[in-house]
Amino acid sequence: MRRPRLNAFWTEEEGAFREFARARFRAGREAGVTAAPEVPPGLGLGGLAVLVEEAARLDPGLGRELAGRRRGPAGEDALVDGILRCALSAGVSAHVLEAGARAARERGAFASSLMGCREAQESLAGLASGAELMRLGACRLCRLLERGDRGRAAEETGRLLAAAAALAADVSAVATSLLGAAWAAANLPPDGLPGIERTKR
Repeated sequence: MRRPRLNAFWTEEEGAFREFARARFRAGREAGVTAAPEVPPGLGLGGLAVLVEEAARLDPGLGRELAGRRRGPAGEDALVDGILRCALSAGVSAHVLEAGARAARERGAFASSLMGCREAQESLAGLASGAELMRLGACRLCRLLERGDRGRAAEETGRLLAAAAALAADVSAVATSLLGAAWAAANLPPDGLPGIERTKR
């Protein structure tokens, strides 16, 4: 089943790969293994971004670990890192949004307009819009690099990573409030989002 909202900024091929990757990750989790598909050569950085985001949506730690193993073309590491960090931020925010919404619903936070419930509702809405901004940012950076506009990509990367840092604080606050401090400590990096766990090659 297509998810138009998640794929709105991506090409048809990138959207289809997102759905394929999501199915592989879920099947792997059920089997107790990590089943990360390879990015098809024709998809390039867009395919890499949706792969990392989907991994992080399922498991924030898996997203960080996978991003650390996927590197871009030589000489573009800083800009590719920007794409990966936006994709991670979108994925982890979506993960916390989904888990937090379930917890809030179980507490009855969607059935009342009292102050505490309203705060939970608004904080979750903030994660939804933040994840969408990061998703759009990752896509835009991919398109800029594809057409060789490195200067604008570098400029926009700086702005997007500042937004990602602000979103990180919101993600941590929502996770701590709705999922608990122990969950946040176990699932989010200690220095916030977005963080990439680099692995040796």
